[in-house]
Amino acid sequence: MQNNKYRVLPSILFTSLAFISSVLLISLFSGVVFAEESFTIEAKINMEKIDNPEKLKVAAFANHETKTKYIEDKEVLKSPTITVPFTFSQKNNIVTVGNNDEYFVCAYNINAKTGSMKSYACHEGDIESIDGKNTIGLDSFQPVNQTKADTKNVKIDILVPLSDRRDIRNITAVTMTKGEFMSKEIDAGNLLKNSNGDTIRALFTFDRETEIGQIQQGDMYFACVSGNELNPPEGTECEHKHIKSLEKPNKLAAR
Repeated sequence: MQNNKYRVLPSILFTSLAFISSVLLISLFSGVVFAEESFTIEAKINMEKIDNPEKLKVAAFANHETKTKYIEDKEVLKSPTITVPFTFSQKNNIVTVGNNDEYFVCAYNINAKTGSMKSYACHEGDIESIDGKNTIGLDSFQPVNQTKADTKNVKIDILVPLSDRRDIRNITAVTMTKGEFMSKEIDAGNLLKNSNGDTIRALFTFDRETEIGQIQQGDMYFACVSGNELNPPEGTECEHKHIKSLEKPNKLAAR
């Protein structure tokens, strides 16, 4: 019995080492197989188009994700061109990115003391590389209008025509103005069943006071809809307009 005891120990040791090795191999390979795949939106901002830049707020949307970055370094702001990269996941629970899906980026030139926007530039683009870099330029900065109005809220009414997608179920709508994002999940299938038409809508209400000043007439706003069921041709579609009314809903068809 004494000898049997010592013969069992090497067997236990071998089994333990084999188990540990297996765990390490699984961990190693799972890191490769399940690593999050991504793509990049790279905004190239022409700083020579901005008078006395003090601070920038840069907002980006792609593949149902929203991102915001701030540029405050004085030496960086003196550069002729600033490149601001944003990394997005290729896949989420709403949509998987595809070529020609639409995205947008806006840069807001801000007064560092007051925090108010002085000018802005926006650009909409199409995804060209779903696993690499997509570059977009921002070089046409528009001044801010000043509009007197007592309203505390600004409404954006997003219209989504779906005559070609009568069997669709769920999609999401995102809208943005002045660097402020809002999002809604839409039970499109149910809305279509209870509608006489082929267009559904999503109403968004923004506080007029934002982080970078009041929403004004002339400010650009975007509307995007995302969902795998929108493919083809695009899983994410975006459109944009300028705010026309501070009292009535501003309507925009997102596809």
